[in-house]
Amino acid sequence: MHKMNKMPMGSLYIPSKLLTIIGALNWGLVGLLNFDLVAAIFGKKSFISRLVYTVVGMAGVYLIIKHRAKLAMKKHEDTEGEKRYSGKQYSWSGIQ
Repeated sequence: MHKMNKMPMGSLYIPSKLLTIIGALNWGLVGLLNFDLVAAIFGKKSFISRLVYTVVGMAGVYLIIKHRAKLAMKKHEDTEGEKRYSGKQYSWSGIQ
């Protein structure tokens, strides 16, 4: 069996993932069909549209920070068991 990939789950992790998926789908609609779903629902330059864009952006930043923390933790776990170079060098050339 392989080791399960464990991500620290905070109270903001799942909502952030959902908001990021919603934002990605909206950008996909903009790119493919030139249709902005958020603007269609809340108005083109309304305060609520800007708030939705801001919250989705903040969710993306949160996920980036969580991902970087996960990578740092994994790197620390990977190097924890390794022997570190002590700086001492041994020469076996003098032994007969």
